[in-house]
Amino acid sequence: MKVKIQQISRSIKAYPALFFLILICVVFMFAEIVNQRFWMSDFEVYYKAAYRILHSQNLYRIEADKHYIFKYSPTSAIYFIPFLIFPFEAAKIVYWLLLTGVIVSGFYMCVEIIRPSYLKSALKRPVNLVFLFAILILAVHFLRELHLGQVNYLLLYCYISALYFYQHKENIPFSLILALSIFIKPFTLIFIPFLIYKKKYSRLVLFAFFSLVLFLLPILFYRSIDLTIDQYKNWTNELRVELSHKQGLLEDANHTFFSVFARYTPVRFLISDRSSTFMYQLIMLAALALSFLWFTRIRIKNASIEQMNYFALIEFSLLVAFIPLIAFTSENAFVFTQLLVFTILLYFNSLKNVEKGIAVVAFLFIGGNFSELTGKHLSQEIDNLSLITVGTVMLICLLFVLRKRGSLMDAITEK
Repeated sequence: MKVKIQQISRSIKAYPALFFLILICVVFMFAEIVNQRFWMSDFEVYYKAAYRILHSQNLYRIEADKHYIFKYSPTSAIYFIPFLIFPFEAAKIVYWLLLTGVIVSGFYMCVEIIRPSYLKSALKRPVNLVFLFAILILAVHFLRELHLGQVNYLLLYCYISALYFYQHKENIPFSLILALSIFIKPFTLIFIPFLIYKKKYSRLVLFAFFSLVLFLLPILFYRSIDLTIDQYKNWTNELRVELSHKQGLLEDANHTFFSVFARYTPVRFLISDRSSTFMYQLIMLAALALSFLWFTRIRIKNASIEQMNYFALIEFSLLVAFIPLIAFTSENAFVFTQLLVFTILLYFNSLKNVEKGIAVVAFLFIGGNFSELTGKHLSQEIDNLSLITVGTVMLICLLFVLRKRGSLMDAITEK
């Protein structure tokens, strides 16, 4: 890990865009303080939860918290205990700077993972431009993360780090990071079928072991198995309440693939009750799963071991991009498109002119909804149309095109 930090430090010097990214995040923090908007409301929730679990207190449905309630696992509250060293106002700055470091590191690692090996000795300028374009596309997402002090980017960084260790066949850190992430949000479950499909059984066993250890960790604070189990019951109840609050399938601003496809096609006329809705979602989920399986089978005939290993990285990245399309969540989760965005940017010159135009439109849909620029009314209309979902699907289609055409394979074999 020390070596990786040194690599990132050297890369900041080599790529001015990464320094520019740091500058954006730090300047934004000072602007928030000056404008008295340095709230970080979500981080305050995590900070309070850390204090409560440290003092063996209940974490859930506390009346004094009002709207800002803790919705995550008891284990995740432990992750934030180190911030209690600082008073809350100072802890906000520390968390902001931590997120800044994570964002910069995440950008760097995306290029390190996705960039074909033959490009690693290429000139720095093209990669620097990739960083700059990625900053423009993803700014609305990571700036929102900073403003609210959320955990979505931490979760994304877990996935990026896990992918890095997957690439280097380091089973223990890979499995540990996935286990840590599942207690923040259960999105990590999407990778289990993938690992089974890839026959990575040793990693699954390690993942199960680390998950069990982390599951039991709150016992150290509650000093009772019964109290710990009660907290987990409260968490599962919180998840049920959260799911019950989600929009209906055909409502505006429901950004799932299920909703967008139904709203933009005559399918909406076929969904009349809970039973038909459930069957429709089941069919669409199966269709997504089959499309992913088909993606993994494209161009594998006569592929070398190096190419197959690289394909696995792209497939893992695609699964990360699937998360906001499947989970009933807000546009905040579309920060998970970062790996997909970097992939398309790095292979942009492999696209045909029309495909490049589609990519540009997709980038605008994913990262162009800045309410400060568009105005609140237009921003809400864009959100209602779920253009962010449309943009993500467009990039996924381009990824299929790149693999079908053989561009991903060519990148590994080209010298």
